[in-house]
Amino acid sequence: MIDATQSAGQIPIDVAQSGVDAVATSTYKWLCGPFGTGMMYVAPELQKLSPGIIGWRSHKDMWDFQADRFEYADSAKRFEFGTMAYGTAFGATVSTNYLLELSIERIAEHNRQISNRLLEGLSELGAEVLGPRNVASRSATVAARFPGKDSADFARTLKEADVIASLRRDFIRFSPHLYNSSDDIDQGLRAIRAAL
Repeated sequence: MIDATQSAGQIPIDVAQSGVDAVATSTYKWLCGPFGTGMMYVAPELQKLSPGIIGWRSHKDMWDFQADRFEYADSAKRFEFGTMAYGTAFGATVSTNYLLELSIERIAEHNRQISNRLLEGLSELGAEVLGPRNVASRSATVAARFPGKDSADFARTLKEADVIASLRRDFIRFSPHLYNSSDDIDQGLRAIRAAL
């Protein structure tokens, strides 16, 4: 079982090739969708398992409200147990279709370019860049510490300079995505330089 929340929408995921049994993801992060919705893949050979938690949507004919019998759906639908938040599901569908139109491969390449630019710029500024440097082993997320700077204070300073980053424990996380450009990265690096 894989939680793909930090990957789905920014890197290609081939569930069949990977051999995983199940993948679940939220839609609010890299998939650019709303909070309150998620997606799950279940390998075909496991779609016959009992889901553990069942409800009216788990039924083969969810509109058959006969209370004295229950037949599981013959697909991953058996894992849908309750009424979904239709508004957020619609938003998640729109955002996912938009990303698929753009192509996850193209998004991954764009994100690689801008995150490489960010990583190199942070290194030139003397930041301690955390995580793998190898492009094949990392996503667009770049985490760093700034020597001589308290990360919590520095994150507030960056926010005041309109650099959107996230404090995580004792480091700062940058998460550029398809909506960011090289100009955004350069602007952020200039603001970091000024703050240092």
